[in-house]
Amino acid sequence: MKLNHLIILIFSTSFCFGQTKNYCEWTGCNLSADNSAHFDPYYNGHLCENFDPKQSDFSQEYLELQTKRISEVATEVTEEISDYNFVLDSLFNTYNKQQNGIIGLDNRRIRIHISKTEVDKKNKLTFLIYGKSNVKGNICDFKGKLKILKVFEVKEGYDFNGQGELFAKYEFFEDKNQNHVGSFKGTFDCAIKINHTTKSIKLDESFAIADGYYNRTYVGTWKSYKSGKVKKCIWGDYRLPFTFDLDCGDGEMHICEKYEKNGWTSFNDGTEFRTLNRWWNKK
Repeated sequence: MKLNHLIILIFSTSFCFGQTKNYCEWTGCNLSADNSAHFDPYYNGHLCENFDPKQSDFSQEYLELQTKRISEVATEVTEEISDYNFVLDSLFNTYNKQQNGIIGLDNRRIRIHISKTEVDKKNKLTFLIYGKSNVKGNICDFKGKLKILKVFEVKEGYDFNGQGELFAKYEFFEDKNQNHVGSFKGTFDCAIKINHTTKSIKLDESFAIADGYYNRTYVGTWKSYKSGKVKKCIWGDYRLPFTFDLDCGDGEMHICEKYEKNGWTSFNDGTEFRTLNRWWNKK
């Protein structure tokens, strides 16, 4: 079995629908409703066979589905690696890049930049995260904690020993003195490389150029301090889970035309990539 089937599930974004179709009503895909692909968070085209597109929080479903998948080919090693060195800047920080995601059921674009990560002095498997969010130019500082839940390593007998997957829960709080602020909460998932010689764990980006790639994924919600309203909020590196009819791309993520106006125009046409806009440096 190939690693991309173990860790990043490239096959899951091999869509069987047309860009102009209503995915929940179209019958062009010949897969049955109980086909395993329809329980894959990244098989967005037909997730609505089994999941409600209007649901706001998929953090628990994501954790259960992803840990079940990886446990079939990997062993949980959470306790074994509890004293290992987590290379925090590799695992979480975004440096001169941003992560893209959605907030709300209208798939409004949210951009995330994480600048700093520290080990919590009270728990070595909990990390303090500092970053910024950006929705329609409204930039907010946030900070909070990310706590490791489970770590898996590919079983012996496969060709990729040392590679695996890390799952955590997170809760980040935006600065209450800023505008349109709230808190983020959910499940985190990323591919990792475990080095037992140096007792270290870092991010695994071996398949970063592959079709369907996803990594460092945050699946959860954003809750407004002012109104208490809870919105779906999912972000990460490249492909995003549980976003249903957001992504019409084949090899790469491409936002469907109906959502372009919600902050995705410069992403689709590539204009934002011609110059590096370090919005996270703005005061």
